Amino acid sequence: MDEMKSYKRRFSSQRGMAMLAVLFVVIMIAIVTSDFIARSAASLASGRNLCIRNEVDYAAWGALEAAWALMQDPNVRAALPYSAVAQQLDDTSQIYYELSIECCGADPNLYPVECRAYKRVNADIKARSVQSVLKADLKVDPNSMQIWYASIRRQ
Repeated sequence: MDEMKSYKRRFSSQRGMAMLAVLFVVIMIAIVTSDFIARSAASLASGRNLCIRNEVDYAAWGALEAAWALMQDPNVRAALPYSAVAQQLDDTSQIYYELSIECCGADPNLYPVECRAYKRVNADIKARSVQSVLKADLKVDPNSMQIWYASIRRQ
């Protein structure tokens, strides 16, 4: 009889240990799974942010091209400084750009250009989720009337 009681005690304590081991394994699986899900969500968000960043960068480069095209006209050069604020890329996007072309400084043929492109958040004018700023120096050759960028810098 005593042997039976000690056997039951040993067997019931082993069941408790097995239950703890199973519980530990389930907790570890839950932790690993939640970490995997969190990393997947972060990876997806990172991919969306990269896509938006690329769109905004291309809008800033497009604004530089617009400045180059504007400077082809001698009337625009005569009326400097030039400024364009909150120019929407197209009707379907929330991407805007700002462009400013300043008068010549020490070099009369070198024009500072600044392009700022951004994506608005919820159509709020002040809230910008992603922004790209390019500063450049536009060089005009007065003899041949050729125009090129002497330098372009990302801010």
